[in-house]
Amino acid sequence: MSEQQLDAFAQSEDLQQLLTELDSLKPEARKEIFNRLPAMLQSLVALFESELKGAVKNPEQHAQRLVVELANYFGGIQTYIPRNDRLKTMLRNIAIYNAHNRGAGIRALTEEHRLTEVQVYTIIKEQTLAERARRQINLF
Repeated sequence: MSEQQLDAFAQSEDLQQLLTELDSLKPEARKEIFNRLPAMLQSLVALFESELKGAVKNPEQHAQRLVVELANYFGGIQTYIPRNDRLKTMLRNIAIYNAHNRGAGIRALTEEHRLTEVQVYTIIKEQTLAERARRQINLF
C-alpha cells in the first residue's frame, strides 16, 4: 500500500477522542448505547465478540471498538463483501498460487483441489498478475 493509502486508515483525532470516551464509560452505559445501534451493527458486535472470546481480555469491549472503527472507515458507503462460497474460492486460489510458488506440482494441485490442469494454470496466471499488480506501480 502506498503511504497515501495507509494515511486513510490513520486514526483521526475525532475517532481517537470517541474511542477514549467510549472506553471511559461504565459497562451499563456502554451496553445501553450499543443496544440503540442499528441491528446490523449489533450483529457485528456479537460476531466480533464471539470470535474474540478466549483470545483477548474483555472481548465485548474490543468488539465494540472494532465496530466503531469499522463504521468510521466504511460508514455511509456501499461495500461489497464476498459471500462464503466466493470467499472460499478466493482463498483456495491464493493457496494454490502459494503452493505452486513453494514447489508443488500441477498434478498434485489438480488432485488436491479436484480441478483440471487448465483450471490450475488459469488460477496461477490470474494470481501472478494480481500479485504483480500489488507489487508494481502502474506507469500507464
